[in-house]
Amino acid sequence: MIRSLSLLSLRNLHEGHWEFGDGITVICGKNGVGKTSLLEAIHLLCEGYSFRTHTLSDLIEWQNPELILRGELAESSDSERIYERALSVHRTRGTVAKKDGVLCKGVGSFFGTIPAVIMQPADMEMARGAPEIRRRYLDELLCFRHVRNADLLRRYRRVLAERNQWLKQNKLGDAVGGEDLFSVLTGQLIDLAVAVWKERLELVKEIAPAVSAYYEMLAGKDDEVSVAYKSSVAKEGLSESELRNAFVEKMDSLDMAERLQGISLAGPHKDDLLLSLHNHEMRTSGSQGQCRSVTIALKLAASDIASAHLVKPVLLLDDIFAELDKNRRGAVADVIREKQCQVFVATPRSEDLPFETNSKIEME
Repeated sequence: MIRSLSLLSLRNLHEGHWEFGDGITVICGKNGVGKTSLLEAIHLLCEGYSFRTHTLSDLIEWQNPELILRGELAESSDSERIYERALSVHRTRGTVAKKDGVLCKGVGSFFGTIPAVIMQPADMEMARGAPEIRRRYLDELLCFRHVRNADLLRRYRRVLAERNQWLKQNKLGDAVGGEDLFSVLTGQLIDLAVAVWKERLELVKEIAPAVSAYYEMLAGKDDEVSVAYKSSVAKEGLSESELRNAFVEKMDSLDMAERLQGISLAGPHKDDLLLSLHNHEMRTSGSQGQCRSVTIALKLAASDIASAHLVKPVLLLDDIFAELDKNRRGAVADVIREKQCQVFVATPRSEDLPFETNSKIEME
């Protein structure tokens, strides 16, 4: 849980300090007063990144040069171990992050102590948007399962970028390192891709029944959703050696095309999470209500992964109930109560929530 948070100059929040307790905290106020910004600050302290932007300087209040964020986290309300987090983001001097007073390499070092799961209306893009959005979801859950997977994903992306750079230079007739370097990079990409695929396939196998169960709870038994990993190479049931051989064959078949186009055409960066309803892709055939239900199911499954492999997550709900009908509102509320996590709910009207809250923050 997060026990306290202080900030200066974060988006439209000029200054603030909050103490938090167990259970459900509702953050209420009119649109534009900073409810989502407060959830963003909590997420940043827990996860080490913003769910709204890839650039931390975007969070700085427009008329100020720097934002400052501090917080105290604990594994439970009665835990004696307190985790202190401090972050400074300056427009010109960059970012400084500290854990328990010790300087970190970056804000990504915050990840792994107390996970946070955000649920917001924009999650609809998980069902209807580009594959990149669903890959990002999978990779976040990989890090919930094993913190070491964050390093695996970083290494894969670095080698992929280097290989793409070689292919681009080669297309222009000026590839540094020649064929020897390309062979080394390809070998490294194969090794790392196989490791990523192994982790992703195991993850999808773990979340698939949870997503189906949550979806049934939200939408009823008439609809049946299925979750599968979609890849031109990685198939469920392949051994590690079979997976490696399949990727080597794929790379060989794409060699000429990659050289002509100047980019790597196969690998985990090209895959997708397939969401199907009655054997039809939900991305193209799902209604708005069905897509909303499956995205909530995906997020609830994410909280299960965090609980199983790390600790109970902090749940951040950003005005999600306004878009749900009465039955779905009640179903989501029941699940949230059962999880017994620390929950923060941002909403314009606290009286519209389908559950009792433990504390309330009024924002003006």
